[in-house]
Amino acid sequence: MAETNATLHKSQLRAYFDGVGFERWSAIYGQGPLSRIRTTIREGHDQMLAQAEAWLLESQPGGTLLDAGCGTGLFSIMMANNGFDVTGVDIAPRMVQAAQAAAARETLAGSVQFSQGDVESISGQYNAVTCFDVLVHYPQDAFVPVVQHLAQASTGPLLFTYAPYSRLIAALHWIGGHFPQGQRRQEIQMIPDNVVVKALADAGMVVRRTTSISHGFYHVKLLEAAKA
Repeated sequence: MAETNATLHKSQLRAYFDGVGFERWSAIYGQGPLSRIRTTIREGHDQMLAQAEAWLLESQPGGTLLDAGCGTGLFSIMMANNGFDVTGVDIAPRMVQAAQAAAARETLAGSVQFSQGDVESISGQYNAVTCFDVLVHYPQDAFVPVVQHLAQASTGPLLFTYAPYSRLIAALHWIGGHFPQGQRRQEIQMIPDNVVVKALADAGMVVRRTTSISHGFYHVKLLEAAKA
């Protein structure tokens, strides 16, 4: 039954991010005009990526990077421009196509390649692994093994975002569920901090630093883990 539920969850994510989710998030990740609510999400996401870039350049200033759940390739391209050899993977074919098109428009200092796949099936090892605004869609029973899988794929730092439980996030999430259909949020899974710490410890990693990114309707915790 667990395997069936995991397969169903994966297919639902693929369908969402290859359909209405692609239209919604490619707009947020882009430069065009947005509603006030979605503008706060774009600004918060940009703040998160800027902080992640600074941390990664400090901890691992080059080498191979896996960007798991790369979306339209914003962070992958950012780090390729910093000289990294980047592999971006996303579950949604339309996201991968958009990322490939975006990379083709760039003159990159490093290299970047994109492919379609889910984070659970990623293989190989990299000098660093990142996973942003992906794990917020995984319930706790799926979140833990995915985090541990990503930890095993990194020989250096692992950076990711998740939605820690708080009354504020829960309230905003409830409010977002009552927006008009075109503005409604995708289901967000909140994970207690102690669950995250234990999952990393069981994978041989310790939390190096965290920061909360809270801007309008964008609320995540950015975490960097390192080998114990």
